[in-house]
Parts: sequence; C-alpha cells; structure tokens
Amino acid sequence: MSQLQEFFKFLMTQCNAKDDLKKQLADWVGPYHGKILQVYTEEGPSYMVVTKDKIEIFDGVYPSPDVIYKANSEVLLGIFTGEVPFKDTMKDGRLEVIGNAHESDPLANLILAVMMGAM
Repeated sequence: MSQLQEFFKFLMTQCNAKDDLKKQLADWVGPYHGKILQVYTEEGPSYMVVTKDKIEIFDGVYPSPDVIYKANSEVLLGIFTGEVPFKDTMKDGRLEVIGNAHESDPLANLILAVMMGAM
C-alpha cells in the first residue's frame, strides 16, 4: 500500500469514527446526498465518496465526480499533508484540477482537523 493510500485510509478511519469529524462531513455535504472526489495518480484511479456520516474509498473511475485531481501520488500526499502549497502545484502543472475546485477547501479543512486531532 502506498503512502497516499495509507493517508486516505487514515483519513477515512478517523472521519468515520469521530463525531466532531462527522459533523464536519455533514456541514460539507449540506443538502446533497454526498460529494465524489476522483483521484488519478500513477497508481491508478480511485475515488472518495463523502456522505453526511462517513467517507468511503473505492478503486476505479466514477462517471461524474464533483472534482477530479490528477497528479503524482507524492505531489498529492504533499498537498494533503501541507508540505506542498496547493496553488503552486496548479501553477507549475504538477496538479490538474477538473470540475469544482472549491471542494478543495472543505477537504483541506477536514484534513487539518484530522491531523490536529491525531497529534
């Protein structure tokens, strides 16, 4: 399992187990049934389904995700852990975002809450 996959699994486990993080998921999803985030890396495609009470991760391609992230897994892991500035990777072409890039803000806030809770 790659470090990016381990990170996604850690994120999913934390969000699915903690009430404060579930509230954050519910606030993010709002009146919708959920959000779909597609990721393409050299490891292959995977997608994250975010609902009001949990996150699930699947291998493969979702037909119409809210947002698509295309990047090297190292770049994505760096973005998600805060080591690499998100905007810089878009400017220099290491990251391609297709769709609703605004979904990146609640994702970043969720990741921050998970990381702060893990310390």
